[in-house]
Amino acid sequence: METQHHDPVDEPTCLSRRSFFKTAAAATVATAAGAALAGCAPSTELAPTGSGDNAEREAFEAAAAPIEPVTPPDAWDEEVDVVVVGSGGGGITGSVRLADAGKQVILLEKNEKTGGTTSYGGMFVNFGGHRLANEAQWAIPVFPYDPNAVVTYVNDMQQMTVDPELLYAMAVKGPECIDWMADVLEVPWAPASAGPAGCKSLYWEGQITKKNSIEINYFPFEMMTETAKEHGVDIRTSTTATALVVDNGSVVGVKIVTPEKEERYLKARDGVLLTAGGFEMNRAMLAKYTPTCLRGIVNVATPPYNDGACIRMGLGVGADMSGYNSVACFDGSVEWEPYGEFDTTMYAHVNKDGNQAVRQPWLLINRMGQRVPYLSTTGTNYPFANTSPDSLVTALTDQGAVEMSQPGGRTYVCFDSKFEDLVNENYFKQSVCRVGKVVPDDDPLIERVPEWQRDWRNAFQMMVDAGAVKECDTIEKLEEALGLREGVLVQAVKDWNAACEAGEDTVPTYKYDPSWLIPISEPPYYGAKLGGNLFATKCGLRINPKMQVIDTEGAVIPGLYAGWHTAGGSNGENNLAGKPFNGLYGDVGLSFLGGYMAAGSIIGEI
Repeated sequence: METQHHDPVDEPTCLSRRSFFKTAAAATVATAAGAALAGCAPSTELAPTGSGDNAEREAFEAAAAPIEPVTPPDAWDEEVDVVVVGSGGGGITGSVRLADAGKQVILLEKNEKTGGTTSYGGMFVNFGGHRLANEAQWAIPVFPYDPNAVVTYVNDMQQMTVDPELLYAMAVKGPECIDWMADVLEVPWAPASAGPAGCKSLYWEGQITKKNSIEINYFPFEMMTETAKEHGVDIRTSTTATALVVDNGSVVGVKIVTPEKEERYLKARDGVLLTAGGFEMNRAMLAKYTPTCLRGIVNVATPPYNDGACIRMGLGVGADMSGYNSVACFDGSVEWEPYGEFDTTMYAHVNKDGNQAVRQPWLLINRMGQRVPYLSTTGTNYPFANTSPDSLVTALTDQGAVEMSQPGGRTYVCFDSKFEDLVNENYFKQSVCRVGKVVPDDDPLIERVPEWQRDWRNAFQMMVDAGAVKECDTIEKLEEALGLREGVLVQAVKDWNAACEAGEDTVPTYKYDPSWLIPISEPPYYGAKLGGNLFATKCGLRINPKMQVIDTEGAVIPGLYAGWHTAGGSNGENNLAGKPFNGLYGDVGLSFLGGYMAAGSIIGEI
């Protein structure tokens, strides 16, 4: 691949965050990203804290404000048993389970297709207890599977900040949900890897190959959507829920806007299930409910969903919140452009494998010039990776926490022109999602991947062309381009090269494998600001083990249920990047489980 060299110190970045990252159509976001790079638009910086325009400040606050409920209409437009809001994992499992129990269900989706954020997700991470795991005699933390042991194990990692009764309900119902999906939704579960421990990550057999993990769940969702229709679920896309309808303190329905822009009222005799995700895209809500996390978050990995509207509806009827300052993030997200103070929408970046070039064990420092830990997904340089049952994912999320907790919420990565061979040959032997992939032409799933995204080098070059990754002919210029103080990067590179020459890492802890000590000596030099890559918020409406929404006085709000991630608290309080497994069932699995549990509560089986 021929590389075009640009000096970002002398050449302005030709990319506006508002022309590229603010919004994107779900089905075309990755392709649109490539096309957007051709245009330029000016960047606007907002006023500093305390002197901003009142209108901007008010708009920012309004984006996080509760959505007030409405009173019942004189005549309902339609009446069903349950209205489910959001067609991701929770919406699908919840609506099908309800329909199979004889309930009349309307499933609302504001976008043109079903799936939401779950369609971007990976695997159903779990602790065992399902049929495949039992056959393999595998479970965490012990086999046979023990829900009480799971609660102790998980809550210890969360500093005892998760509701233990809620955790127990999840531990009991999680394996049941996995087997139910296999039997009812006909999901062909398969272990993600060989050996008994492969059961901890389940995927749809045939929907992913070793070199292809783009939109893993997109096609399974098409299958499950058709299954839901066959089971009698009334699915309505391009239909937006705008407010809850409340009568004498009980939620009795939903106000909606149809694809034709008509307002209608849907009565829900048995309840409303909110399962439309969290508030990843809503920067105002992140600032209000997860402020420490927001400081270190760079981009959102799953646009354009999850604007927090369902949570705001719950707040409008007096709901409490749970899971403050808790999110799930991976490492290695590149900062394309700083945020303005009153920007209400997060930047959405799905460059995918281009990021893998910056997620290798290069020189990684903070703005003070200190080397920061690099936690390998293979166990090298990470003491718990070979002993912890969730080591691979933990390395990714812990690395995200490392980057998010540095001064200014950023780290700075630096490497030289040798990167292509080292990443392309998987020299560092990374695993999970740190591998720079080239999808081969004979891959049976290649048509799922936009042509530009089939080779990680194309996506990386886009980042260089846009100025997100700086490319310079001297370390001094790279230091300036990254905004570091004079001498910080120059000295760090000098110390790094000395360690490389000696063949031994000089930092006292988290020492690099000697084979990773590769001198930064051959221009051009590359660098980027890194932070957390947000894929799920874990703060949301407080619920009890029956998935009923709880108000600020600790009472159940009649008629209102919430699935993860509209519900919060699965990761406890003040959990910066997510651990373990980014929650008891990861995020894809957590979504499926939330709808399944809520439906069980509505039909009286939980």
